[in-house]
Amino acid sequence: MQTLKKYCEENGLDQNKVFEMCVSGDEGVLAGRGGYTGYFAEITDTSVICTNEKLGVRKEIPFSDFKRAEFGIGSGNLWLQCVVNDKFFAFCTPRKAWKAPSAKLLMEKIGEQTELLDMKEYERYTGK
Repeated sequence: MQTLKKYCEENGLDQNKVFEMCVSGDEGVLAGRGGYTGYFAEITDTSVICTNEKLGVRKEIPFSDFKRAEFGIGSGNLWLQCVVNDKFFAFCTPRKAWKAPSAKLLMEKIGEQTELLDMKEYERYTGK
């Protein structure tokens, strides 16, 4: 997978509005290949547009579809475990990326729809 910077440059996107996520499995929200699958997630005012060029996937997920969101630690990573349209959806990103403006924007947009639970895990993981 290419770097976030290169992806943003090639697609004319603001790095502060693009989040790099790793999705666990395939629960019907985003396509996965067994274990973990990487996506670039463009954050708009109303949705997150997830793209994996290798898989040929580009899917828009409206923030209004998020019904639950909770942080948790697993396999040494911080995961945001969500319910989107009654389907489980979990993703993580590298530690420094959770502190980036794009992560904060994504959390803000999801938080407008549902409370972000277990923020203490986020704070512990990111060192706040």
